[in-house]
Amino acid sequence: MAGTEKAAVTPRTPVWVRVALVASLALNLMVLGVVGGAVLKRDMPPRAGFVPGDYGPYSRALSEPDREALRAAYRAEAPRLRENREAVRQSFRDLQAALRAEPYDHARVVALVEAQQARVQDHATLMRGLTLDRVAAMNPEERAAFADRLERVLRRGPPREHERERQGGRP
Repeated sequence: MAGTEKAAVTPRTPVWVRVALVASLALNLMVLGVVGGAVLKRDMPPRAGFVPGDYGPYSRALSEPDREALRAAYRAEAPRLRENREAVRQSFRDLQAALRAEPYDHARVVALVEAQQARVQDHATLMRGLTLDRVAAMNPEERAAFADRLERVLRRGPPREHERERQGGRP
């Protein structure tokens, strides 16, 4: 009686158990990613890009008190810089519209990009002035130490963590 034998029936896993397993796996992967990213990022050099009050290797070579004074002077310019940021946002919206416009107006695109470049130049001029003001306020020993740190920054980038501790702060 081959037809009366029952095939072994495996019970089906309920849907809620499968959903819970997938959610648990996703959560575990997320935690692993966060922890792994934090561990890997700890040994990486500082992120490149714009940091408020940063003037590249010059500000990285300043002592911590000078760097803090530079940031404070930069913050004092905040109202003007906020207006500039809004103008930059509007400029990008205008540029996007000009790029999509038919007929295409190349002269308008050029004018918008040149206006953006002028804003970037204004910011660089501000940072250069603030940095040079800090240098002008240094005594000869501080300027010599700044020159030494600048040489080090330019030669091999910012010092590693153990070098920072020895110097009492950042580069």
